[in-house]
Amino acid sequence: MACKVIAHRGANKKAPQNTLPAFSTAIEEGTDGFETDVHLTKDGIPVICHNYTIDATSDGRGEVTSYNLAEIKKFDFGSYFSEDFKETPLPTLDEFLELTADSGCEIINIELKCPKDSKIAVLVEKTLESVRKYGCLDRVIISSFSPEVLKTVKEIDARCKTAFLYPINNPAVCRMILYPFFMVKKIGCDFIHPAHITVTKKIVTVAHALGIKVNVWTVNDKKTILKLLEYGVDGIITDMPLETRAVIDEFEQKRAESNV
Repeated sequence: MACKVIAHRGANKKAPQNTLPAFSTAIEEGTDGFETDVHLTKDGIPVICHNYTIDATSDGRGEVTSYNLAEIKKFDFGSYFSEDFKETPLPTLDEFLELTADSGCEIINIELKCPKDSKIAVLVEKTLESVRKYGCLDRVIISSFSPEVLKTVKEIDARCKTAFLYPINNPAVCRMILYPFFMVKKIGCDFIHPAHITVTKKIVTVAHALGIKVNVWTVNDKKTILKLLEYGVDGIITDMPLETRAVIDEFEQKRAESNV
């Protein structure tokens, strides 16, 4: 099967990241799926925001968890990107799922940051509650850098697919063939989501042999995309879904022609 295109925070080069316009643009561009991030507001509502704070992407300041939903909805999450998106609000998880669940896309990747207040079970339960409400559990992947978060997901609903994210802070360790597979198998992950600079052909081969799929983040340049396609990765998380799709289609066409 062809490698899947997963829009990182939506088509965030063409609309403000993690907003409904960014996700709508990705749908229009034919993405196979989405990657987004969830935190809880002060009153326990799951909302879409990458950082723990709203400083970088809004006209407000402070942590997501310090605001009630009604308060955080008053901030402008579009003008930092362009005046064309002035007064774009931060979406709730429900609003995101209402849009994406009906889009026909195959993958809905929700990253859960480990809560600073340690209320992991609350974050996971609220997220899964929304996912079940929109009937898209079979398409959802919950990813996290935190093994504890992923373990909690499986404890609450074993049907939900999970993915272990691992970062670029120690690429040499990440390239070790047995890392992170012992831990991933122990907590029952279905995917690994490695940073692209840590990925090798052998890592992909070992993952597939263990029944684990590989979605790689965050890739925007053609040279790296082609390398990852040669490795056989299952998905590419990208800021540029339309352009990434074109590279994949070109690769698949050349491969088909060479097999004739």
